[in-house]
Amino acid sequence: MLDGRMMRCPYCKRIFWITEDEQYNKETFECPHCGKSNAGCSEADMYGVLIGVSILDYELQELLRG
Repeated sequence: MLDGRMMRCPYCKRIFWITEDEQYNKETFECPHCGKSNAGCSEADMYGVLIGVSILDYELQELLRG
């Protein structure tokens, strides 16, 4: 699959592919390796792999923003 991006799971740290449609149209992504969902991504590493954010971390960020 070359039409998407790679994302690193915040739980198991393994990398999986997401399509461009998923990247722009979904709020959460389920890791095919561990089965846990993450709340998208906030940044990419130096290789361009998107860094997934755990749902708990996302909720904490939202609380801190007010």
